[in-house]
Amino acid sequence: MKKKKISIINHYRKLWFYTFNRYKRNNYLLMREYFSKILIYELEEFILLWNKKVIDVGGGRGEFCKNLNKKRKCDTINLDPNPNQMNSNSKSIWSKTICGYADAIPFGNNEFDLVICRGVLEHIPMEKQEDSINEMYRVTKVGGICYITIPPWYNPHAGHQLKPFHIFPFKLAKYLREMIFKNKINASSFEEFKLFKITFKKMIEMASLSGFKVVATKDTHFRMHFLTKIPIIREIMVPAVSFILIKMSE
Repeated sequence: MKKKKISIINHYRKLWFYTFNRYKRNNYLLMREYFSKILIYELEEFILLWNKKVIDVGGGRGEFCKNLNKKRKCDTINLDPNPNQMNSNSKSIWSKTICGYADAIPFGNNEFDLVICRGVLEHIPMEKQEDSINEMYRVTKVGGICYITIPPWYNPHAGHQLKPFHIFPFKLAKYLREMIFKNKINASSFEEFKLFKITFKKMIEMASLSGFKVVATKDTHFRMHFLTKIPIIREIMVPAVSFILIKMSE
Protein backbone atom coordinates (compact mmCIF):
# COMPACT_ATOMS: atom_id res chain seq x y z
CA MET A 1 0.00 0.00 0.00
CA LYS A 2 1.39 3.39 -0.95
CA LYS A 3 1.65 5.70 2.02
CA LYS A 4 3.25 8.92 3.10
CA LYS A 5 6.52 8.31 4.91
CA ILE A 6 7.15 9.47 8.45
CA SER A 7 9.51 12.44 8.69
CA ILE A 8 12.22 11.16 11.03
CA ILE A 9 13.36 14.67 11.96
CA ASN A 10 9.82 15.74 12.82
CA HIS A 11 9.25 12.47 14.68
CA TYR A 12 12.34 12.98 16.83
CA ARG A 13 11.27 16.54 17.60
CA LYS A 14 7.94 15.27 18.84
CA LEU A 15 9.61 12.57 20.94
CA TRP A 16 11.84 15.18 22.57
CA PHE A 17 8.92 17.50 23.24
CA TYR A 18 6.62 14.85 24.71
CA THR A 19 9.41 13.39 26.85
CA PHE A 20 9.60 16.62 28.84
CA ASN A 21 6.13 18.11 28.37
CA ARG A 22 3.66 15.23 28.17
CA TYR A 23 1.79 16.14 31.37
CA LYS A 24 1.48 19.85 30.64
CA ARG A 25 -1.83 21.22 29.38
CA ASN A 26 -3.37 18.72 26.92
CA ASN A 27 -0.05 17.33 25.67
CA TYR A 28 -0.75 13.80 26.93
CA LEU A 29 -3.83 13.61 24.71
CA LEU A 30 -1.88 15.02 21.76
CA MET A 31 0.91 12.50 22.34
CA ARG A 32 -1.53 9.58 22.33
CA GLU A 33 -3.17 10.90 19.16
CA TYR A 34 0.23 11.21 17.51
CA PHE A 35 1.16 7.62 18.33
CA SER A 36 -2.19 6.44 17.04
CA LYS A 37 -1.15 7.93 13.69
CA ILE A 38 2.09 5.95 13.93
CA LEU A 39 0.00 2.83 14.55
CA ILE A 40 -2.09 3.49 11.43
CA TYR A 41 1.08 4.06 9.40
CA GLU A 42 2.63 0.79 10.56
CA LEU A 43 -0.49 -1.33 10.17
CA GLU A 44 -1.42 -0.22 6.66
CA GLU A 45 1.55 -2.13 5.31
CA PHE A 46 -0.40 -5.26 6.28
CA ILE A 47 -4.12 -4.43 6.39
CA LEU A 48 -6.51 -1.97 4.79
CA LEU A 49 -8.01 -0.32 7.86
CA TRP A 50 -11.08 1.34 6.37
CA ASN A 51 -14.31 0.24 8.10
CA LYS A 52 -12.66 -2.55 10.06
CA LYS A 53 -13.88 -3.80 13.44
CA VAL A 54 -11.25 -3.07 16.09
CA ILE A 55 -10.76 -3.63 19.81
CA ASP A 56 -8.10 -1.83 21.83
CA VAL A 57 -7.25 -4.05 24.81
CA GLY A 58 -6.23 -1.89 27.75
CA GLY A 59 -6.83 1.23 25.69
CA GLY A 60 -7.01 3.66 28.60
CA ARG A 61 -9.00 6.75 27.69
CA GLY A 62 -9.71 5.58 24.15
CA GLU A 63 -7.58 7.96 22.08
CA PHE A 64 -6.56 5.20 19.67
CA CYS A 65 -10.18 4.14 19.15
CA LYS A 66 -11.23 7.72 18.58
CA ASN A 67 -8.52 8.34 16.02
CA LEU A 68 -9.10 5.07 14.12
CA ASN A 69 -12.79 5.91 13.91
CA LYS A 70 -12.08 9.45 12.76
CA LYS A 71 -9.33 8.65 10.28
CA ARG A 72 -10.46 5.25 8.91
CA LYS A 73 -14.14 4.94 9.93
CA CYS A 74 -13.36 1.85 12.00
CA ASP A 75 -15.94 0.37 14.36
CA THR A 76 -13.81 0.63 17.49
CA ILE A 77 -14.27 -0.71 21.01
CA ASN A 78 -12.07 0.36 23.89
CA LEU A 79 -11.61 -2.34 26.56
CA ASP A 80 -10.13 -1.23 29.86
CA PRO A 81 -10.35 -2.50 33.48
CA ASN A 82 -10.89 1.03 34.81
CA PRO A 83 -12.78 2.95 32.13
CA ASN A 84 -14.34 5.58 34.36
CA GLN A 85 -11.56 6.82 36.61
CA MET A 86 -12.33 10.40 37.41
CA ASN A 87 -9.18 12.37 36.68
CA SER A 88 -8.02 14.36 33.68
CA ASN A 89 -5.50 11.80 32.45
CA SER A 90 -7.64 8.66 32.67
CA LYS A 91 -11.31 9.54 32.18
CA SER A 92 -12.65 7.89 29.03
CA ILE A 93 -13.11 10.06 25.95
CA TRP A 94 -14.58 7.29 23.74
CA SER A 95 -18.24 6.38 24.03
CA LYS A 96 -17.76 2.70 23.12
CA THR A 97 -15.60 1.98 26.16
CA ILE A 98 -16.38 -1.07 28.27
CA CYS A 99 -14.93 -2.64 31.39
CA GLY A 100 -12.91 -5.81 30.83
CA TYR A 101 -9.60 -7.59 31.19
CA ALA A 102 -7.10 -8.89 28.65
CA ASP A 103 -7.25 -12.45 29.96
CA ALA A 104 -11.06 -12.56 29.76
CA ILE A 105 -12.15 -10.50 26.75
CA PRO A 106 -15.97 -10.33 26.80
CA PHE A 107 -16.53 -11.07 23.09
CA GLY A 108 -16.98 -14.14 20.96
CA ASN A 109 -14.51 -15.93 18.73
CA ASN A 110 -13.30 -14.31 15.49
CA GLU A 111 -15.02 -10.97 16.06
CA PHE A 112 -12.30 -8.43 15.23
CA ASP A 113 -10.28 -7.57 12.15
CA LEU A 114 -7.71 -5.85 14.34
CA VAL A 115 -6.78 -6.28 18.00
CA ILE A 116 -4.52 -3.66 19.61
CA CYS A 117 -2.67 -4.08 22.89
CA ARG A 118 -0.17 -1.30 23.34
CA GLY A 119 1.91 -0.89 26.51
CA VAL A 120 -0.33 -3.19 28.53
CA LEU A 121 1.31 -6.61 28.96
CA GLU A 122 4.00 -5.29 31.30
CA HIS A 123 1.18 -4.39 33.72
CA ILE A 124 -0.29 -7.90 33.65
CA PRO A 125 1.07 -10.57 36.05
CA MET A 126 3.38 -12.98 34.24
CA GLU A 127 1.09 -15.94 34.90
CA LYS A 128 -1.71 -14.12 33.02
CA GLN A 129 0.30 -12.75 30.10
CA GLU A 130 0.04 -15.92 28.03
CA ASP A 131 -3.69 -16.21 28.79
CA SER A 132 -4.10 -12.62 27.59
CA ILE A 133 -2.42 -13.30 24.26
CA ASN A 134 -4.50 -16.46 23.85
CA GLU A 135 -7.63 -14.37 24.35
CA MET A 136 -6.47 -11.85 21.75
CA TYR A 137 -5.92 -14.74 19.34
CA ARG A 138 -9.39 -16.10 20.07
CA VAL A 139 -11.23 -12.86 19.25
CA THR A 140 -9.14 -12.06 16.15
CA LYS A 141 -10.71 -13.08 12.84
CA VAL A 142 -8.86 -15.57 10.64
CA GLY A 143 -6.63 -13.40 8.47
CA GLY A 144 -6.89 -10.59 11.00
CA ILE A 145 -4.06 -8.68 12.66
CA CYS A 146 -3.01 -8.29 16.26
CA TYR A 147 -0.70 -5.38 17.13
CA ILE A 148 1.08 -5.70 20.48
CA THR A 149 3.65 -3.26 21.86
CA ILE A 150 5.89 -4.01 24.83
CA PRO A 151 8.89 -2.38 26.49
CA PRO A 152 11.49 -5.19 26.66
CA TRP A 153 12.38 -5.63 30.33
CA TYR A 154 16.11 -4.97 30.02
CA ASN A 155 15.70 -1.64 28.26
CA PRO A 156 16.44 1.24 30.69
CA HIS A 157 13.04 2.83 29.98
CA ALA A 158 10.95 -0.28 30.66
CA GLY A 159 10.60 0.34 34.38
CA HIS A 160 8.24 3.32 34.20
CA GLN A 161 8.68 5.28 37.47
CA LEU A 162 11.31 2.75 38.63
CA LYS A 163 13.53 3.10 35.56
CA PRO A 164 16.39 2.35 35.09
CA PHE A 165 16.60 0.32 38.30
CA HIS A 166 13.63 -2.02 37.70
CA ILE A 167 15.93 -4.94 36.79
CA PHE A 168 17.02 -5.08 40.44
CA PRO A 169 14.95 -6.53 43.32
CA PHE A 170 12.06 -4.18 44.12
CA LYS A 171 13.37 -2.83 47.42
CA LEU A 172 16.70 -1.91 45.85
CA ALA A 173 15.05 -0.42 42.76
CA LYS A 174 12.75 1.68 44.95
CA TYR A 175 15.61 2.84 47.18
CA LEU A 176 17.79 3.91 44.24
CA ARG A 177 14.95 5.67 42.44
CA GLU A 178 13.90 7.61 45.53
CA MET A 179 17.46 8.47 46.52
CA ILE A 180 18.70 9.60 43.10
CA PHE A 181 15.57 11.03 41.49
CA LYS A 182 13.75 12.09 44.67
CA ASN A 183 10.58 10.31 43.52
CA LYS A 184 8.25 8.81 46.10
CA ILE A 185 7.27 5.25 45.15
CA ASN A 186 3.99 4.31 46.85
CA ALA A 187 4.35 0.54 46.59
CA SER A 188 6.13 -2.26 48.40
CA SER A 189 6.44 -4.82 45.58
CA PHE A 190 6.36 -5.15 41.80
CA GLU A 191 2.88 -6.66 42.17
CA GLU A 192 1.59 -3.62 44.05
CA PHE A 193 3.38 -1.35 41.58
CA LYS A 194 1.71 -3.28 38.73
CA LEU A 195 4.92 -3.82 36.78
CA PHE A 196 5.90 -7.26 35.49
CA LYS A 197 8.72 -8.66 33.42
CA ILE A 198 8.22 -9.27 29.72
CA THR A 199 11.00 -9.72 27.18
CA PHE A 200 11.25 -9.81 23.41
CA LYS A 201 12.06 -13.53 23.55
CA LYS A 202 9.10 -14.30 25.82
CA MET A 203 6.75 -12.29 23.62
CA ILE A 204 7.79 -14.27 20.53
CA GLU A 205 7.29 -17.54 22.42
CA MET A 206 3.83 -16.60 23.70
CA ALA A 207 2.66 -15.32 20.32
CA SER A 208 3.80 -18.50 18.59
CA LEU A 209 2.22 -20.78 21.19
CA SER A 210 -1.10 -18.96 20.82
CA GLY A 211 -1.16 -19.65 17.07
CA PHE A 212 -0.19 -16.21 15.77
CA LYS A 213 2.40 -15.82 13.05
CA VAL A 214 4.85 -12.96 13.67
CA VAL A 215 5.04 -11.05 10.39
CA ALA A 216 7.02 -7.99 11.51
CA THR A 217 8.60 -6.23 14.47
CA LYS A 218 8.98 -2.46 14.69
CA ASP A 219 10.94 0.04 16.77
CA THR A 220 7.98 2.27 17.55
CA HIS A 221 9.90 5.14 19.11
CA PHE A 222 13.22 5.54 17.33
CA ARG A 223 12.25 3.88 14.01
CA MET A 224 15.45 1.82 13.88
CA HIS A 225 13.59 -1.34 12.96
CA PHE A 226 16.74 -3.30 12.12
CA LEU A 227 17.58 -3.38 15.83
CA THR A 228 14.56 -5.62 16.44
CA LYS A 229 16.26 -8.28 14.29
CA ILE A 230 19.41 -8.51 16.42
CA PRO A 231 19.28 -10.86 19.44
CA ILE A 232 20.35 -9.36 22.78
CA ILE A 233 20.49 -5.86 21.25
CA ARG A 234 16.71 -5.87 20.77
CA GLU A 235 16.25 -6.73 24.45
CA ILE A 236 18.30 -3.72 25.56
CA MET A 237 18.36 -0.99 22.91
CA VAL A 238 14.72 -0.74 21.80
CA PRO A 239 12.43 1.00 24.33
CA ALA A 240 9.19 -0.07 22.64
CA VAL A 241 8.84 -3.00 20.24
CA SER A 242 5.66 -3.50 18.25
CA PHE A 243 4.80 -7.01 17.08
CA ILE A 244 2.55 -7.34 14.06
CA LEU A 245 0.87 -10.74 14.30
CA ILE A 246 -1.52 -12.49 11.94
CA LYS A 247 -4.05 -15.23 12.70
CA MET A 248 -3.59 -17.76 9.92
CA SER A 249 -6.24 -20.28 10.93
CA GLU A 250 -8.50 -21.50 13.75
